[in-house]
Amino acid sequence: MSQPFDITVTNPKLSLDANGHGETTFTVTNSSSETRQVAIKLTTINPQHKNWLKMEGESEREFPKDGTHQYSVKIEVPPDKFKGRFDFRLEVYSAVEPKEKLTQGPSVTVEMKPVVKPIVNEPPKKGFSWLVAIVVILVLSNIGTVVALWQLYSEITKNHQELSTLKDITSTATSKAAQAQEKADTAVSKADQALSTADTALSKTNQAMGTANNALSQTKKALKTANIAASKANKALQGIERYTDNSNGTVTDKRTGLIWLKNANCFGKRNWKDANRLAKQLKSGKCGLSDGSKAGKWHLPSKEEWQVMVNRQYRRPTLSNATGTGKWSEGNPFSSVKSKSYWSSTRDDSKSAWFMSLVDGSVQAKSKSAKHYVWFVRQESKL
Repeated sequence: MSQPFDITVTNPKLSLDANGHGETTFTVTNSSSETRQVAIKLTTINPQHKNWLKMEGESEREFPKDGTHQYSVKIEVPPDKFKGRFDFRLEVYSAVEPKEKLTQGPSVTVEMKPVVKPIVNEPPKKGFSWLVAIVVILVLSNIGTVVALWQLYSEITKNHQELSTLKDITSTATSKAAQAQEKADTAVSKADQALSTADTALSKTNQAMGTANNALSQTKKALKTANIAASKANKALQGIERYTDNSNGTVTDKRTGLIWLKNANCFGKRNWKDANRLAKQLKSGKCGLSDGSKAGKWHLPSKEEWQVMVNRQYRRPTLSNATGTGKWSEGNPFSSVKSKSYWSSTRDDSKSAWFMSLVDGSVQAKSKSAKHYVWFVRQESKL
């Protein structure tokens, strides 16, 4: 935004005289297109400095279009009050609106230089006689020489001591450096040995991994072969009836060759000790047996024999029929089977033993004092 007045100053930098006096002139021109009634003000940063400024003429004037007025400003600074410099400027305000600043003029720097006192040459003081001066100079010269020689001797002695100390330090450092080099060589040698050992171990590890990979490959092949064989065996077993009723109170499991008592509930529930006792006493003539078997030939089935016996395709009970193609039913081929728990002969520890649940085919351990159903089995050739 253009300003309505142009302001120039004759001396933007003003040096005061020894009495602190100076003067400068501002020229103010109305560059607007209208007549203006204005008020001229001098401004300073420090209000005290404004007291040292005096503007001649009226501060409030009428400026016609392109009209020009000059303002002379005198500066009077008490020399004992100020040393240094300060700034002031002339500003144009509207006389109608005193707070409306129309134009701000350039800054004027006022410098108060310190007063330089004249140098007064003092008359020379009266000295010693020439003879006394010469004697003093000679004495002082000899003393200075002696002192200088003594200082030189002291400096040489000090330097000699420092050189001796430096020699000792150098010798010690050389010895330590040699020791450090020897240790470094030893460390490098050990590192080389360790690297060699590591390389050997890595080579052996790679060989072992190769062997392991070969073994793994062979194992996979063997498993594949075993799976094929198992598949063939299952297909072969599917064509064979699972159980045969021997019509003498026994049933033969054709897959295992074990002979089971046909009646699965001849003795009801018993504790583990009683179950084993009854197994040893069982013989032909009891529980519908007419197979000619003798006492001591029968036993509780082991946990493993139970696990082969059950068929987990079925539940309650987990047994198949005689052909192995469906779930057990009364008399096909066993009778009186309970969908309950049956003792095995396998101990868990001194106080418990395993039993088979014909509910779902799981085996669990329980206290020998507990009561479960008992079912006996014997080997095919043992009567």
